[in-house]
Amino acid sequence: MIWARVLGALIAAAALAALAVLAPQAAADGWRAAFLLLSAAPLGAVSLLLISRLVGTNWQEALGPLLPFVPWLALLALPVVLGQALFHHPVAHLHIWLSWPFFLIRSAIALGFWSWMARSLMRGGPALPGPALLAHGVIVSFIAFDWIMGVAPAQPNSAIGMVLATMQIGAACAFACLARTGDLRRRRDFSYLLIACGLALAYFLYMDFVIVWFGNLPAHVGWYLDRRDFPAAALPGLCLILGLFAPALLVPALRGDRGRVWAAASALAALALIDDWFVAGPDGWAGLAAMIASVAAVLFLVPFSRREARA
Repeated sequence: MIWARVLGALIAAAALAALAVLAPQAAADGWRAAFLLLSAAPLGAVSLLLISRLVGTNWQEALGPLLPFVPWLALLALPVVLGQALFHHPVAHLHIWLSWPFFLIRSAIALGFWSWMARSLMRGGPALPGPALLAHGVIVSFIAFDWIMGVAPAQPNSAIGMVLATMQIGAACAFACLARTGDLRRRRDFSYLLIACGLALAYFLYMDFVIVWFGNLPAHVGWYLDRRDFPAAALPGLCLILGLFAPALLVPALRGDRGRVWAAASALAALALIDDWFVAGPDGWAGLAAMIASVAAVLFLVPFSRREARA
């Protein structure tokens, strides 16, 4: 089983390497989209567990298994920094702010804080969850502009911090439902929160388009023009179906864990596609393929069972 995973990882890595030769920017953007997807659930677990400490509930059993993965996200972030330096370094007023040293420093601060919080949460802390949650809110707000909007530095989006935070919380809820961690009551609550996250993301994303369109803001339409071709043009509608409508129908229609598992899988597929639309949409099929290859290369190496972890 382990060798099968290693072989799968090697095949996916080879596909990504081939894309890096043929379409370097698409490969870098696809990796960034994969990083956003893979980091969402562990970082969402940190935020939800801080909330649970603050309100006095216990979500540790459901979300605790994600915490050991947080420190490893630093390795996945290094190609994101490289891609920013090579392909998305602005020459205007953001030249210094998005230069690779400052981009790297901000990413290191964010991931260092989340790793510290994950370690503290695994040990039963932190002692002051309120200030820690406030610091998390500040960090996720500014790092969203780097990790997501760094591919289009001139494009304003005041809700992007909330978009990233919502994606992370939704991914953590999807993990709990998909992996069936925690008790039945917790999983039911997470499935409802997953639907709420889908509704919030739909609002954030579509309201931005409405504001740009009906506000007659020609300076801001470049973001959407870059994503007017297929497959990027189809992704928002597909994500709305997979990320909101499908979970909202599956959870009540298929009662029990069966409905929650299918809803979580659908929501995670939508999250993958919206991450691709955000950062690799202009790269077309090459960016989408790079994201899939990147996700596969990493997930094939993740030990999903205790036996594989010990081996």
